[in-house]
Amino acid sequence: MSPTRRKLIIGGAVIVLALAFAAYQGARSSMVYYLTPTEFGGRPELRLARVRLAGTVEAGSVHTSEGVARFVLTDGSTSYPVRFSGPLPGLFAEGRQVLVEGRLDAGVLQASQVISTHPVEYKEKYPDR
Repeated sequence: MSPTRRKLIIGGAVIVLALAFAAYQGARSSMVYYLTPTEFGGRPELRLARVRLAGTVEAGSVHTSEGVARFVLTDGSTSYPVRFSGPLPGLFAEGRQVLVEGRLDAGVLQASQVISTHPVEYKEKYPDR
């Protein structure tokens, strides 16, 4: 094998390994855990990680002021206060299931995204039609 060919093979291998490493790091940083508040409470290693929690918006806990929404997310046994800057989804309501993505900071989940689920039961808006 000639020295030029050997250099091309080594250079190509280095480029492929660098691209594979970059892809791995990108996929790893975009992974988000999907847990209930109780499961999250039992996983202290995730305290600093970006997580996605699924739960119910506690009745009477929603307060909105100057574009910042505060509410409590619960699964019935464990609750976390949530702070979200931005518009809430149209289906967001007390007692409704939501997915909240963010990081825990001083006991408050600082949400970067709030997704409201659609109610299980369909109710026709105009039943007389």
